[in-house]
Amino acid sequence: MDTEPQAPPLRVGQLIGRMVIGVLILMAVLGLTGWLFGPQIQEIATWFVAELGLPGLFGCFFVPDAVPIPGAHEVCTGFSLIGGVPFWTVVSVASAGSVTGGMAGYGLGRALGHTPRFKAFMAGRGSNAFLLVKRHGASAVALGAVSPIPYSVCAWAAGALRMPFGRFVLVSLLRFPRVAFYLWLIELGLAST
Repeated sequence: MDTEPQAPPLRVGQLIGRMVIGVLILMAVLGLTGWLFGPQIQEIATWFVAELGLPGLFGCFFVPDAVPIPGAHEVCTGFSLIGGVPFWTVVSVASAGSVTGGMAGYGLGRALGHTPRFKAFMAGRGSNAFLLVKRHGASAVALGAVSPIPYSVCAWAAGALRMPFGRFVLVSLLRFPRVAFYLWLIELGLAST
């Protein structure tokens, strides 16, 4: 008899611990990088804003939040901020890219959820996030929006599991405070260099 795999227990304390460690590592890396490569970073950031601008920032969030590929969101927000884009403009554009990317991921999950390749991905690399969304619904998507759980996989799972789209979008708006928080940390890290 086949038994369906169970969702791993939702350990919020573990997620918070991982977030704190991630924040500490981010601050250390920012401080050290700024100290060692400040002028070069300024030059790259100026290029990033001049050449890619706000569409590039939007894309840096849209793509990795639509499809499960690694993305360096904070690099793009940091370059935008260092390159002269105002804080709240960076937050707004990056968050809009993230939420829109999540909506695209939701659509992909809804459209592809029945396919063998999608099922294989969700049984392998995406299994933890998929099972969490299956078991905890919008709460798991909310955690994916603000924690180290991959948001794009949560979006795919929400679509495949046919979570109501409005609920998914509402929960995905938690990307705004996440983006603002990490950008604020970047700003703090830059101020200390």
